[in-house]
Amino acid sequence: MTQRTPDENHTPLPAGMPLWVKISGLIAILLVAAFLALHLTGNSPTHGGH
Repeated sequence: MTQRTPDENHTPLPAGMPLWVKISGLIAILLVAAFLALHLTGNSPTHGGH
């Protein structure tokens, strides 16, 4: 039996999403998380200053 390197055990990965898609998704998730955090703590800017 021959010794195989770890690289030989894995199949090549398919082409993933473009970097701009990942960055856009990350920014969108962060914005939603920030909005939810502000809304849940009562500091939401949508209250109109009441």
